[in-house]
Amino acid sequence: MLNGAASAPEQTTTASVDDRNVDAMLADKRYCRLLDREQDTADDERLLAIAWLALEEHMAMVPGGEFASSSRPEMDMGASAFLPSFYLDRCAVTNADYARFVADGGYSQTDLWPREVWPKLLQFVDSTGQPGPRFWSGGKPPRKKERHPVVGICWFEANAYARWAGKRLPTGAEWEQASSWCSGKDGRGSRVKYPWGNSFDPARANTWSAGPGDTVPVDDYYDGTTPNGIFQLVGNVWEWVASAYECQMGDSGYRILMEQPMAEIRGGAYDTYFESQATCAFRTGQPFLYRGRNVGFRCCVSADALTTPPNPAAFL
Repeated sequence: MLNGAASAPEQTTTASVDDRNVDAMLADKRYCRLLDREQDTADDERLLAIAWLALEEHMAMVPGGEFASSSRPEMDMGASAFLPSFYLDRCAVTNADYARFVADGGYSQTDLWPREVWPKLLQFVDSTGQPGPRFWSGGKPPRKKERHPVVGICWFEANAYARWAGKRLPTGAEWEQASSWCSGKDGRGSRVKYPWGNSFDPARANTWSAGPGDTVPVDDYYDGTTPNGIFQLVGNVWEWVASAYECQMGDSGYRILMEQPMAEIRGGAYDTYFESQATCAFRTGQPFLYRGRNVGFRCCVSADALTTPPNPAAFL
């Protein structure tokens, strides 16, 4: 059943805007639901302006373009594919963000979860048996870690949150495009090894070599951001992406079968020792139900899934 789990839907809407309190949706960072092209909000330019301002504060546009990477086993050597433009969260989802999902009853909203996972929902609990991430207690995150990335959540929990927020997980190709698409702060240049350039700098990312040995707030390490302002695509926590993890033998094209299906994770974490594993191109995997201390996630949304921005006068 889990073999097909990596084909996450582009966008899932579970309720109309009329059924939700707009202020609460904005407070919960669910602005993408207000901007969903399928929603009936096109005539409310003031509402759209507020939602667009929220999106631009919390997400960064990643321009579309040709993408080619030797790290992608599904792509022939030298082949490329066109990736449409999309928006990616500037920061990983925090404990505070995820707490809003839990408080809204996200674990009981079955429409956010694939049917084959329903029997597992009662197992997605914290250390006290409450619905939530594995390392929480009493349904709440650890003290003083509200701005740290949420961890202890499996791939399905990450997807459920993304759907609740009106977003989705990025594919592996999108994640790599966002982290390595240019080498210059002017938005032009060639693909790079790290979000800041081609030389590893331990001061720019929370990895084993110079980090505190634990997660840090998601907006730390400003010097390691991408040119368009996305934080910690390398270091702090590995990030779930929508793609299944497939491994192949060198350049032979032969794929290695896993004992159990895995989802791809990207970016390295606070406990990543080897610099070669904390790059834009490195990819590895974990089982879909893995709930570790060093794996979190961030969300994205396709640009063409959003309604057209309103008249500039609406922003005044």
